[in-house]
Amino acid sequence: MEIEEMVHRARDVSEPVGRDILVWKMAVFRDADHVDAMIGKARTYETLVLDLRGNGGGAVDALRRLVSRCFDREVHVATVRQREKRERRIAKPARGGFRGRLIVLVDSRSASAAEMFARIVQIEKRGDVIGDRTAGAVMSSRIMPHKVGVAGVFYATSITIGDVRMADGASLEKTGVTPDDLVVPSPADLAAGRDPVLAAAVAMAGGSITPEQAGRLFR
Repeated sequence: MEIEEMVHRARDVSEPVGRDILVWKMAVFRDADHVDAMIGKARTYETLVLDLRGNGGGAVDALRRLVSRCFDREVHVATVRQREKRERRIAKPARGGFRGRLIVLVDSRSASAAEMFARIVQIEKRGDVIGDRTAGAVMSSRIMPHKVGVAGVFYATSITIGDVRMADGASLEKTGVTPDDLVVPSPADLAAGRDPVLAAAVAMAGGSITPEQAGRLFR
């Protein structure tokens, strides 16, 4: 049952709220093709509520594709500074992108690519970011596998190889992204399965859903 629950939570799912709003719960930045498929669906709606709460990041290509599909101009994603080089990462606008209103939900578990996307939305004034301050974990790292002992026990260490800076020159490491609207569920909300954050986002988009209904949307 625990494995099934983990698989369920790792899914990317979307649900419409009324005729004009699509809520996309993006569990992980998986790959560019998956981003294309979801944006293709979102294009038919006026507002996209992108729920990145609990999203710990993922593939850099998926982040760049999401930026390219949500902006109508070239966007500076980030600059990665390493010992020997400095790489400026850019996303160019793609055809068939989403041009409607964008609302991004984040929380303290939103990390890496998830919080970078939220900050890009703020810097470029593309939409609104709602929720709680993000994790502040964006340093570029590499997983180094190791083997020790006669039995061949494998383990891995994460080595930081790059400092990630946003277009404004600031780092999100250990500071995170402060949302435009701070909305945090209370302990009572969590215990009752209510989602006031999603309800607030839908209201901002001109829709209507109760915190109770929002909490049941993806169950």
